[in-house]
Amino acid sequence: MKKHFLLLIALLFLLSGCSLSKSEKISVNNPYEIAKGTITLSYYDTEDNISIDGFNVVENNLQNFQDKNNNIIVNDNGIIRCITIVDDTVKTFKSISVGDSIDKIEDNYEYEYKTGSYYNVVFNGKIEDDLANKNKEDNWICITYYTDNNIITSIQIFDVKYGREAQ
Repeated sequence: MKKHFLLLIALLFLLSGCSLSKSEKISVNNPYEIAKGTITLSYYDTEDNISIDGFNVVENNLQNFQDKNNNIIVNDNGIIRCITIVDDTVKTFKSISVGDSIDKIEDNYEYEYKTGSYYNVVFNGKIEDDLANKNKEDNWICITYYTDNNIITSIQIFDVKYGREAQ
């Protein structure tokens, strides 16, 4: 009887630990946020507020914008201008991560725009908009999903003005 009781207690601890770790994970509710474990980073945070592990904070230049092989936060005078993600443990809006199928992009967005091997989605605040909209404001957020063989290989988040300047 003691053996069954101890087994039951051990099972309860195990189950409570598993449910705790799931509830600790943060969901990403905005297109300008990312989450790694329990830490959320917003595009609108300043360099002083960056507390997410595994990202290099670099100065604003074209080479850093074009780097799709590292987790990078591009800094411009203390302001985040671009976030590049290659780590599959980092979640973006709609819980899309590196390593996911492009189906997740196509299923979650209405106006995703495919060019070659990447997809762009643009947001006016939290609202998805058509990339072809000529009235995009500088502060709208763009998410670019880079793909290879129908799998997301990296993700970038930046504002429309920064994307225009980096071209």
